[in-house]
Amino acid sequence: MRCYSKLTFIVFFNLGLSQNIIDSYLVYHNNTIILRGDSLDGLFKPRDLDIPNDISRGNELWVINENSAYFDFTNGGSTVTYYNYGTNSQWSDYRKDAYSAHFMHTASAIAFSGNGGFANTLDTQDANGNPNGYFSGCTLWDSDTSIYARVNQSGPLLGSHWDMIHQSPYSAGIAGDGDNVYWLFDGYHNTIVKYDFNEPHPDHEHGGENHYDGVVMRYDEIQVQRVPELSSHMEIDQETGWLYVCDTGNQRVIRLNTLSGEVGETLNPYGESLAGYFSMINAEFEVAINDSLFQPTGLDIYNERLLVADYFNGDIIIYNLESNSVDRLGKIETGLQNEIMGIKVDNSGSIWIVCKNSHELYQLSTGFMGDVNGDLDVNTIDSELLGLHIIGTYEVIGEEYASADLNFDESINIFDLLMLLDLINNNI
Repeated sequence: MRCYSKLTFIVFFNLGLSQNIIDSYLVYHNNTIILRGDSLDGLFKPRDLDIPNDISRGNELWVINENSAYFDFTNGGSTVTYYNYGTNSQWSDYRKDAYSAHFMHTASAIAFSGNGGFANTLDTQDANGNPNGYFSGCTLWDSDTSIYARVNQSGPLLGSHWDMIHQSPYSAGIAGDGDNVYWLFDGYHNTIVKYDFNEPHPDHEHGGENHYDGVVMRYDEIQVQRVPELSSHMEIDQETGWLYVCDTGNQRVIRLNTLSGEVGETLNPYGESLAGYFSMINAEFEVAINDSLFQPTGLDIYNERLLVADYFNGDIIIYNLESNSVDRLGKIETGLQNEIMGIKVDNSGSIWIVCKNSHELYQLSTGFMGDVNGDLDVNTIDSELLGLHIIGTYEVIGEEYASADLNFDESINIFDLLMLLDLINNNI
């Protein structure tokens, strides 16, 4: 199978010519799914996955487990980092901080921010296991691999965690928004919450207990519903500022304008002192998708496309976000019923999938339309070869034939050539 690295392709819709690799997934025979990870790598009830924002670390794919691997007999969430993912040189690194029984208790989601940090949510009532407590929320970590799950593993400080705020029990989703700022799906208060850690522990100390500069903003006008043991993933559209949220229990997707809202009242934090804890009002939000979803869990945004994975039937539904609307284009039937917990589109357009119950990681790839000679580029050489094929002096075969059939009618003809010429001209 070819490894596709460019994003240019075309697919025909009633709305006209579109150039987006995600749309190619809507043609079933274009797609290939490959198992890329399993429990032998340390996957155990994986709930989410993400890629660091630093482009120099584009070869890293991080998966977060609800608990430790089957070969690790300690409690607490864990991570598996895949390096050179999707290639023949892929390898994995399993890690679990010595204090993750608290800081990754029932880990449910992961998100990176721009400063090398990442955060996770905890799908539990109390991170200390107190049946009468509600001390749980969001943990911040440094993704520096010389620090994460490496420093303070024998104390006296509390492992390698960077910071933690405990105001959102049963959190099931998270999205990064700038340095040390994250949005959470709060399953206890049934709403969306913004966590601003500000500066991590004093002097960037790892394993400390000073959380006093944290600010929490709870958008109580928004009501969502958690489903036990399922994640409700979230993502910010950086082009518009909309935060898209899988409202799993209400079988829908909502969106919130992250630039809207104001402080309504001050709240009293539970179990810790904070710089601020507020209930927000007058935020702009709306239901974005309210039909054909059963248990939406996975969600990602890529190149003006919203992808939503449905845990119940294993479908991944694709929506067009152009013109600030949310228009359904179609769905991918993966066959992974009661499995998909999180999805992530990588820089080449592959869709990565974590399956909670089978403890597996999959890569879903699609064809590269218009690349007639298979050189991972679309240019005039491809149009010349396609033209020669039409007049019978050159034969396009194999995967290149599928790439040359730009309108997916199982025939290469003048219509494909016209579409290819239009694509090339638009990209010169």
